[in-house]
Amino acid sequence: MKRGNLYLILAIGVTLAIGGLLSWAAAQQEARLAYWERIYQAQAIENGAKLFEANCRACHGVRGEGVGELGPALNDASFFTTRLKEIAWPATLADYVESTIAQGRVTATRPLYAGDGRVVMAAWAQEYGGPLRPDEISDLAAFVLNWEATALGEAQLQELALPDLDREGNVSAGKDLFLSAGCAKCHTVAGLSEGATAPELTHIATVAGTRRPGYTAEDYLRESFLIPNAYVVEGYAPNQGCGGVLSESQLDDLIAFLMSLK
Repeated sequence: MKRGNLYLILAIGVTLAIGGLLSWAAAQQEARLAYWERIYQAQAIENGAKLFEANCRACHGVRGEGVGELGPALNDASFFTTRLKEIAWPATLADYVESTIAQGRVTATRPLYAGDGRVVMAAWAQEYGGPLRPDEISDLAAFVLNWEATALGEAQLQELALPDLDREGNVSAGKDLFLSAGCAKCHTVAGLSEGATAPELTHIATVAGTRRPGYTAEDYLRESFLIPNAYVVEGYAPNQGCGGVLSESQLDDLIAFLMSLK
């Protein structure tokens, strides 16, 4: 065999070997990227679950099942199959979820969730006055979208006993929140505030249970914050400035304070 042919064969062999190594490295890199993408997604869902428990479950339920007139179900087949068509949303469901969380909703798209006619769901993104960063908005959306398989019946999760998520609100913290959140500007509480544009709350723990048939005092107070005009006290105009963005623990504290006013 001529020397030139030998060199050519060796060159072809080396080229093929390098090509094979590069293909193998590319495959390994793709596998690594896929692995870390799964890890990142799992972390996002886990963090989103914590954010949902702290901020969203009061209206949408612990399992995303919805809570009466406060908020619709998210762990629901129609949410994943027909929701975008109902509202003529042109982008993806992920875009819709992130946009809704970030900007809130001024009016409801369904009569049941009409709320107070002013703000049905407050904006949660910091750029719109809410408490959540962009990455937290994305994590929350990832958690909500993770319900798709179970909502569509494609996966069956083992039913686990949920921990008791209810907590006793802190009366002192609720009192501080009542003052700092602006409630005292409108509501009178004897010895604490002298607001005149909204109903007096001096004995609200006693009065609250009589206003809405079938509602406990605590249920009524919680609804009054989440949907301020669900019940308008006689002699007062529909609410124009109550409600806002609080974590559930803050709402628990505020309710605990109001329930101490007997």
